[in-house]
Amino acid sequence: MLDLVAKEPADGVEIAVEQDTAGLAIAPTPGGEELLVARHGATLPRRPGRETGWLTGPGLGDTTPAMDPQQEHTWPNLERLGSDKRDLADEAMYRSLKSKLFDEAHPPVQLGRFRVVQTLGQGGMGVVYSAQDLQLDRLVAIKVIRDDRLREGARDRARLLREAQMQAKLSHPNVVQIHEVSEAEGGLFIVMELVKGFTLREWLDREARPLAAILERFVEAARGLSAAHQVGIVHRDFKLANALVGEDGRVRIADFGLAVADQRHQETEPDRPAGPASGHTSKYAGTPTYMSPEQVRGRECDARSDQYSFAVALTEAVFRRAPPPAVERLADRTGAPLALPADPPAPQWLRRALTRALSLDPADRFPTMADLIDVLVESPKRRRRRALAAGLVVALTSATALGATLFTASAQTQCSQYKDRLASTWNERKQTLHDAFKATGVPYAEKSWQRASSMLAEYVHDWAEVAANNCQATQPATPTLERLFARGAACLDRQRSAFDTLLDQFAKADAALVADADAAVAGLPPPARCRVSADMRLEGAPVGPTTPRVRELLDRGELLTNIQKGRDAVAVLDDALSESRGTADAAGEAEALLCLGRARGRLLGDGPGATYFLHQAYDRANAADHPSLKWEIWNELAWVQAVVFDAPGEARTSMDHARSEPHPDPRTAEAAIAAVEGEILIAEGRAEEAVERRKFALATLRALYPADHPEVVLARRALAAGLGEARQQQLARELNEQLLADLRRDYEPSHPWPARVELDLGLDLYELEQYPAAREHFERARDTLLAAYGERHPWVAKAEVALARLDVEGGAIPQAIERLDRALATFDDLYPPAHAERINALIILADAHLTSGQTARALTVYRELLAIHEAAPAHSTVDEPGVVANIGDALCTLGRCPEALPYFASLLAHESTASDPALKAAALRGFGLVHLAKGQPELAVAPLQEALRLFEQAPGDRSGIPAMRVATMRELADALTATGRSPEKVRELRRRAAELESAG
Repeated sequence: MLDLVAKEPADGVEIAVEQDTAGLAIAPTPGGEELLVARHGATLPRRPGRETGWLTGPGLGDTTPAMDPQQEHTWPNLERLGSDKRDLADEAMYRSLKSKLFDEAHPPVQLGRFRVVQTLGQGGMGVVYSAQDLQLDRLVAIKVIRDDRLREGARDRARLLREAQMQAKLSHPNVVQIHEVSEAEGGLFIVMELVKGFTLREWLDREARPLAAILERFVEAARGLSAAHQVGIVHRDFKLANALVGEDGRVRIADFGLAVADQRHQETEPDRPAGPASGHTSKYAGTPTYMSPEQVRGRECDARSDQYSFAVALTEAVFRRAPPPAVERLADRTGAPLALPADPPAPQWLRRALTRALSLDPADRFPTMADLIDVLVESPKRRRRRALAAGLVVALTSATALGATLFTASAQTQCSQYKDRLASTWNERKQTLHDAFKATGVPYAEKSWQRASSMLAEYVHDWAEVAANNCQATQPATPTLERLFARGAACLDRQRSAFDTLLDQFAKADAALVADADAAVAGLPPPARCRVSADMRLEGAPVGPTTPRVRELLDRGELLTNIQKGRDAVAVLDDALSESRGTADAAGEAEALLCLGRARGRLLGDGPGATYFLHQAYDRANAADHPSLKWEIWNELAWVQAVVFDAPGEARTSMDHARSEPHPDPRTAEAAIAAVEGEILIAEGRAEEAVERRKFALATLRALYPADHPEVVLARRALAAGLGEARQQQLARELNEQLLADLRRDYEPSHPWPARVELDLGLDLYELEQYPAAREHFERARDTLLAAYGERHPWVAKAEVALARLDVEGGAIPQAIERLDRALATFDDLYPPAHAERINALIILADAHLTSGQTARALTVYRELLAIHEAAPAHSTVDEPGVVANIGDALCTLGRCPEALPYFASLLAHESTASDPALKAAALRGFGLVHLAKGQPELAVAPLQEALRLFEQAPGDRSGIPAMRVATMRELADALTATGRSPEKVRELRRRAAELESAG
């Protein structure tokens, strides 16, 4: 088959297309846009309102003659579609076309381990392709360097390799990441991150953009350029077309094809003269509109040249026209100053910044891109900050005064008083909190309080120890040590704020909070991060939010996240974000955005929302000079990409960023990164390697925490789940049984933590087909979770879904549907439509409806699943081919088979079908059913024969295949009978179908 595109399709008629040895049926997809060519004939309706049809396809160009819909047509000989000289993408398409039309095996076009998919663009340095990384299973972009860029052979190759490798060291969210530089078959190619989106020019042209949005995008681009400058790279060709706006809204600088090393940092090849003849990147290269004056003059370029080009692009974006090119300004001998357009209006501070950046003399521009960024970011906020200046000065003065006070009196006494501050709060409140726990009436309240209070007492001890250490480490008093102490004191004050917020919540505890009290305490920020020493350097990030109200909201939001109250957490964190923006608290804004990304991703399964907030978090962490957040932001983004989006390639890129950032607490960071890497390996289908990473994470956490610490418990559960993914169900079962025994020892039997592990254990037993034992664990877990949390809770809904699956297996369909309806009501309250748990429940519900003969209801569910997929296909977790096949089958079962044609056509065209014979068989069987329904048995025979051949090759133990095989035998027999052909074959088909059915 061949996927084609229809332009102006013929309508209101039926057309049959024939090709020498095999008919080529043309069918529209559900969207009416794509066409499909398969190895059988067909007559299909076309959309009304058109008169002629055109076909285009890979290798065909746009010149295929118009089709007369009343006549038969001969498809061009495939060999004539080839060319003696094709580029890599054309060659890949050509081989794919031959393979699909004639079932001929052709090797894919590859560069090393990268399989070429299509051409993305061409530039001065070479051609860029999208390709599949067969080792890491991710899409990448590959730039193949043109031969004429390597005129001097080894010297050019060595220089380009060296410069590309230098760029590969640049890891920044606003720069397209280079993964590697390689050689194959004598050629040189660069493997890069594939960015799905459009250029900054296209982004501007799509709609009118407010100035604030333009500045936000350009600041991101400026940060990418600044990062390149910091490692000695000058881009030299920045323009609107070389900045990409990804689907996530983040800007990335691309196409460093003309980049050179900043001569102030290093010489790329100091003994070699520049110039076109030498093969060295020409000083004159670039795009005339954006070229700096020094480029026009052929002089050396540095970071200020990029600043000029950036200012040209920003001027063009703001005023909708670029300033006069540098070559014209240099030719103007009048010396007239640059005049920016008067319309549209723009703030004076921006006009001044652009005028300075566009100075003809590099010395008159901003010293660095970072200085220009400061103006673009800070100027809009300056007026708002003036209103806050007095309050901030008072706060800073107080922090310094605190340090000074500690050094004026007896050091021993003052340090003692300081370290006892948290202890006094705890001693005053713990009895009241104990009473609040008991007042909930839950049977495990006392034991939960004992565990939580023990953890809180240990926290108080650790905080006091760090406070005393900081006090003593910064004596005797000096101005530098006073500042160091003030920083540690501010950090500890941040921890104390979180502690106070937790106690406030415990004072009004409900049953759910009592159940998750351990997790709530474990979520407190560790005091050890505030430890200082006399030999520490003062440079570094602020300790966090400066506004008390922002602190309190963030602490409450994180608490709600830790106890898995997703909707409540997001609501509180939204308030924290709004408050931080209203008070210009950049550090608080960065933390609020990170917490929102975590809550939306981990609790709500909202991948797009999580991605949006996490990228914003990184931007604000940069603006606030808050580097301690950056590794966590990238690690969280990697988790979302691996788990929510099932995009391990993108997750690997984010993981590379996470590793490159400094870790304020390396041991906990190592465990967190290892845990996320385990998720990436699962997404890559490398479950055994994932188990090893999870073992490492567990060992690291065990060295940091007690055996019953919530983080250790979660790591043990994750390891058991990894063993299950690795098909080691028995080991997973044993690990969960041991964990369950430990939790039952440490908690009351009615506590929800053992119940969660019972759910895991039930799933292990389900995989081992020990259904009665699985049901026992599921039911006990459901009852415990329901008592702890009430009906509207995700853990209760998960238990109901698990039981519903067993009900479907056992034929208790009404009970299964009732459970699933309850679970979906909960998921609808708590999750967005595309959440993985909700999708899983919908799939089981559709199966239940089909099993009970309620095909129309199943069809409704399948269509909902398809709508979820089509709303965000790039990051969907819906099995689109399976859903499309089920929609087609359901329509045929309901006697509406002609309506199923677009779905079967879409299934046959789907990329997954080429590698899955069962999917191809399902689609071909669908075509046969459509022809039978339309009274065209002669057209049904060929697709049904091919479908049966493929079904017979498919594994017999694969779900649904035996039944499909039997059904296809009978349908083929019906088609042959209707045509009066092969009566012996008809009898053989019916006999085999009966034997298989009775055997099954």
